[in-house]
Amino acid sequence: MDLVKIGKYISEKRKNLGLTQKQLAEKIGMSDKSVSKWERGICLPDVSLYFDLCSILGISINEFLAGEDIVHENIEKKSEENIISVVTDSKRKQKSLKYIICALLILSILTTAVIATSLYRAYRPMNYITPMAGNSVEMQTVNLIAGPDGVNAYQFTTTDKFARLKIYYSEYHKGKLLSKEPVEIGFEGMDSPKNGGIIIVPDYDHAIIKLVVWTDDGSKSSVDLPLMEGVAGREYYIRSQSRIEGKPEIIYDFEDVLLGLAYDKDEITVPNLLDLLLGKTDAYSENEYIYLFSYEFCKK
Repeated sequence: MDLVKIGKYISEKRKNLGLTQKQLAEKIGMSDKSVSKWERGICLPDVSLYFDLCSILGISINEFLAGEDIVHENIEKKSEENIISVVTDSKRKQKSLKYIICALLILSILTTAVIATSLYRAYRPMNYITPMAGNSVEMQTVNLIAGPDGVNAYQFTTTDKFARLKIYYSEYHKGKLLSKEPVEIGFEGMDSPKNGGIIIVPDYDHAIIKLVVWTDDGSKSSVDLPLMEGVAGREYYIRSQSRIEGKPEIIYDFEDVLLGLAYDKDEITVPNLLDLLLGKTDAYSENEYIYLFSYEFCKK
């Protein structure tokens, strides 16, 4: 995100309302020094202030994060760009922090072999995928953008090369598998990314699930998948989900689970993701609809 651009936008909207920095600060319970820092692009407000600040300035969350007014026709595109920007900004910040830490450790290596051993252990080759923490500033922000159904965001790190990444989208009705479709991103003839992410945004109101895959080289693939399309009485369904936790190791050429979304009119049995992947679905025969997302990093 462009902090300077956002700061200028806050300043412009404040001045259009005839407010001083002090008056704006008083309305949101902050100091005018804080407002000054935002407008100079030094930092962003705390995510807990976004709603109040946007309400006072008469702008949307997406316009705030974009640092500009957005015409209605571009809202969906800008929303997706903002989600990607927030998630990837977090990754870049983490990289910058790692570089700083690494530089400090290298200086210490000259005087102690113990630190050298610790550095090796900290940076040894790893292949894993992990969900972004729900209480992180980045996830709080993208959830504000995405709306009531929220966002499931995952980051992966790989040190081994792979040829393609497959995201499988499986639909179950009353415990029976109706369809299973792969979304495939290929990297043949190029270096596969070492870092990237998978973002899944269920949009229940519009009967779609937005799937976005991004990589650290700046590439992005996005597709809209159907969600209970054409089902009568969808507004009365209740919802639940289960997802991977921790930092599972990526096993190449092996399909593994990522996220399960369940929908039913009455009661929901929260799905065990591995049960679904292995075809053990009898326990979910009462669930009207289940959508399973799984992934596979393919060497060939």
